[in-house]
Amino acid sequence: MKYSGFQLGHPEITLPPVIGVQSNGADRAWRFGQRLVSGLALALLSPLIGLIYVLVKTTSRGPFLFAQERRGLNGATFKVYKVRTMRPGSERSTALGTTHSNPSVTAVGRALRQLKLDELPQLWNVLCGDMALVGPRPIPMALDSELRKKIPGFEKRYEVRPGLSSLGQICVKDNALGDKLVEDWKLRFTGEMHYVRSRGVRYDILIIMMTVLYVFKILIRK
Repeated sequence: MKYSGFQLGHPEITLPPVIGVQSNGADRAWRFGQRLVSGLALALLSPLIGLIYVLVKTTSRGPFLFAQERRGLNGATFKVYKVRTMRPGSERSTALGTTHSNPSVTAVGRALRQLKLDELPQLWNVLCGDMALVGPRPIPMALDSELRKKIPGFEKRYEVRPGLSSLGQICVKDNALGDKLVEDWKLRFTGEMHYVRSRGVRYDILIIMMTVLYVFKILIRK
C-alpha cells in the first residue's frame, strides 16, 4: 500500500494509506459499536462533565450547553451540542469561526477548547446516530455556505456522518480567519476527502488513538 505524501499541517503526521471503504455490513456493525461506545463514554465521563458544568456555571453567566443547527449526512441538518466556551451572543460575530485568543472566549472556555473537552456533549449526537466518532467536523451554517462557494466539491464531505474527531481536529491547532480562512479549509478538506475515500474501522481507531495522544500531550505541557 502506498502512503500519501501529504502532511496535514504537522511535520510529523502523514495521511494514512488508502485502504478502501469497508463493506456495508461491517459499516453498520461499526456504527452500532460507536453508539455503544459513546453511551458508555457518557456514563464513565459523567463525573468529568459534572466538574466542567460547575466550572462553566461559576465563572460566567449563560447556559452550560451551546446548541446550533449544522449539516450532517447527505446535507441534512441536526442540532449539535457543545459546552459553551464563549459569552452568550458571541456566535453572531463568530459565524465563520473563532480563535482561542478571541476575547469573547472565557478563561475556562479557552482551556476546554485546547483540550477539546468542549466537544464531549457530542457523544450524545453519536449515541443518537447524527454523528460518528470520526468524520468531517460539523461546522456552522454560515461557514458551510461560504466554503461551498469557495472550495469546489465541498459538499462531498457530507457523504459520511460528521465526526467527533478528525484529522483536522488534531493536526490543525487553531482556526485561521480572514484572508487565510479558505486556504486553511482547503487543507482540512484535503484530509476530509482522504477520509471519505478510505474510511473504515482501522482508520477510525487510528484517529481515535491520535486524538487521545493529542489531549495527553496538551495535559503534559500544562
